Amino acid sequence: MKSKSLQCTSLNSLKMSLRQTIHQEFRPTLAIVFTSLKYDLKELNKLFVENGIDLLGCTTAGEIVDNQLVEDSIAVLLMDMPRDHYSIQLKEYGSDEVYKRSREVGSFAKNKFGKPGMVVLSGGIKVDADQIISGIKSGIGTEIPLYGGLAADDLAMTQTTVFSNNFISDNGLAALIIDTGKIEMQGLAASGWEALGGVKTITKSAGNIVYAINGEPALDVFLKHFGFDENPGTKREQLMSIQTNYPLQIMREDGEAVLRSPLMIDDKNRSLILAGGVRQGAKFRFSNSPGFEVLQQTINEFQHLKNGFAEADALLMFSCVGRHGAFGPVLEEEVEGLYNYWKKPMIGFLSYGEIGNTKNGTCEFHNETCSLMLFKEKNK
Repeated sequence: MKSKSLQCTSLNSLKMSLRQTIHQEFRPTLAIVFTSLKYDLKELNKLFVENGIDLLGCTTAGEIVDNQLVEDSIAVLLMDMPRDHYSIQLKEYGSDEVYKRSREVGSFAKNKFGKPGMVVLSGGIKVDADQIISGIKSGIGTEIPLYGGLAADDLAMTQTTVFSNNFISDNGLAALIIDTGKIEMQGLAASGWEALGGVKTITKSAGNIVYAINGEPALDVFLKHFGFDENPGTKREQLMSIQTNYPLQIMREDGEAVLRSPLMIDDKNRSLILAGGVRQGAKFRFSNSPGFEVLQQTINEFQHLKNGFAEADALLMFSCVGRHGAFGPVLEEEVEGLYNYWKKPMIGFLSYGEIGNTKNGTCEFHNETCSLMLFKEKNK
């Protein structure tokens, strides 16, 4: 399968790039697009419709093209994947329909291909991504290669969008379903973060709100653990950094851990509001403010993926915008390190949450994580 990555900074340059790229030897059928919200999505959509290219994409908080991390750009991955090897499903949902619509997508995938894999993108600022994953899994009935992310909006936190041919939605799901009998999908979600301190228990929670830890008000435990309460005059300023520097490592029964970033605090009820749901009774450990060794640790974790999947036709990366907040421009070292393993066309974006399989093959919703997936056409 042939593929090509493009970085464009205007719709006119995108139009020119498509014209120069499409030729007799390369006629792409499918485009994945990650774009800054500064561009007119209707006009962008139109360019791919005019060229007869199926489209799947979302808005971002930064774009990745090959070994570069960029901003205010349009990142495009073109592939000439045979159309009978994939299908695109689109669903809009209200706040109480996320699980139902996601389950419908999973059921469709199960009936469409014997061994489906999926790339899923979601709009919606307050969408519960755990409901997306559990709905898809319920519809399919088994674990599958499942990767993707929550769309972003350059940290405006007002409107995130997914799109496809003649479809643009601020509260919707866009899924690329792959026949993994024809197109192999492999990947990994890894964070590189080290746990800090002893194991604690979430003793009272509802959805993504943690009210109590070890029987004490959650906010009080958090402040005490990191010493924020020693400087009450600057507490609010210090807590501005919690989204990027102090995620909770939620422990799973299989030994894996997923990160949940505190998004906000509630002084009134002394709670922490996380970027994803947690179960009451869950065990966790805090994570320390990161050093740059986290980036190298993440790169090293993907070496295992490279060892087992030496070749790829194309790559997608979903990296938390919080990692950019924590590491700044040095995050590009992680992008470059992963690109250099395969040196094939790669695009990605900075997201508001990542979806990806852990080392044991279980798909989870993540924060502060890098989720990477690879496409490889099987021998005909």
